[in-house]
Amino acid sequence: MLIRTAGFILLISAAMLPPRLAGKVKTQTGDNIDLSRYKTYQWFPPRVLAKTGLTENHEANPVIMEVIERELSQRNLTEVAGDADLQVQVWVLTTAVPQVEAYIFATGPGTLYGPTIATVGRYNREGTLVIHLIDAKTKKSVWVAMVTDSIPNGILSPDEIRGKLEKAAKDGFKKYPVKKK
Repeated sequence: MLIRTAGFILLISAAMLPPRLAGKVKTQTGDNIDLSRYKTYQWFPPRVLAKTGLTENHEANPVIMEVIERELSQRNLTEVAGDADLQVQVWVLTTAVPQVEAYIFATGPGTLYGPTIATVGRYNREGTLVIHLIDAKTKKSVWVAMVTDSIPNGILSPDEIRGKLEKAAKDGFKKYPVKKK
């Protein structure tokens, strides 16, 4: 009886949890901006904000720059050392989000539920890629994309990290107003 009741409560608890949303993409273009007039860009150092703090010299920076450069070049933008039309600022934000899967209650004769004897849960790692394009002359934002995606639990290999960043960059640039060449 105790196992059956605990199983029922576990099932009901899991059914009441909200679904996780993955791969959310938000973009915004500045007012009255014609992005096709921009031809060159230069980098600000990518920044990674993780549990250990903010860093500009993160091991993922070369991969971040590579995947963003690929998307920019497909939209007729070329990197230059100085006097660029655009400045590119990229942020990667990582966090661990606790998710409660179920509470297991002790039951006894004549009770519907008793004290909680166990909590079943996990930590979902979530990553967000922010791509910010700034007009170099006016210093105003012209386009920004924010791509949030859930990352499976466990340690990711460098290839898996590259794959996640490539997918996030592609998803963000799908909403870029200038089409691929």
